[in-house]
Amino acid sequence: MFSICTAYIENGKLEETLKGFKESGKKFTKDIGVLFRKFFQCKIQPHIIWAITEWKNEKAHHNAAQSIMETRRDDRFASVGFGPEPYFEIFCNEDEIFKIGSYSEEYQFIVVIHGLIGEKVYDTFLEISKKRLGEVREKLQWVSVFRNTYHSSEFVAYLGFTNENYYNKVRKINDLYLEEYLFTGLRNPLGMSYIASYNQFLCNPIDF
Repeated sequence: MFSICTAYIENGKLEETLKGFKESGKKFTKDIGVLFRKFFQCKIQPHIIWAITEWKNEKAHHNAAQSIMETRRDDRFASVGFGPEPYFEIFCNEDEIFKIGSYSEEYQFIVVIHGLIGEKVYDTFLEISKKRLGEVREKLQWVSVFRNTYHSSEFVAYLGFTNENYYNKVRKINDLYLEEYLFTGLRNPLGMSYIASYNQFLCNPIDF
């Protein structure tokens, strides 16, 4: 399973917090069930940090939360005790149908998308996204879509590109942006989408 988190760093504490992330990373090893862990920093708002961690299973996550982070064992709502900055976390599974490639250190420009599919159009949205992903597959380098284990309408998608120049070259699909085309169900710029909420972040990976 995967845990995906967003941290909004307190003003003036970015450098200190990043150092803390680097130090704590030494504890997130395979010995405690961590298979993969990566941080992405928003280019426009550098205090926004997205993190993704792959765990052997949910039990490993809870054990780590209890021992390393010193929160209660089932910490789906642990952010209540964090602060003063906002914190967001969801447990996810990767949707293999929408997977293209795998993360690589060569991908230095990452688009992180957080969306919620409209309840009444869930199946229609998935069909449109699947079809469109096939149409533009050759332009994409890395795509991973993660769905909330406890609410499948909520998703986080990662699109990875070697650099921003490559991203800009492939970004327009007719009158739509690549992200709109794949993850909103829009039919034209003024049409209705199938998304109840949508946000995205243009990021760079953090190399600790």
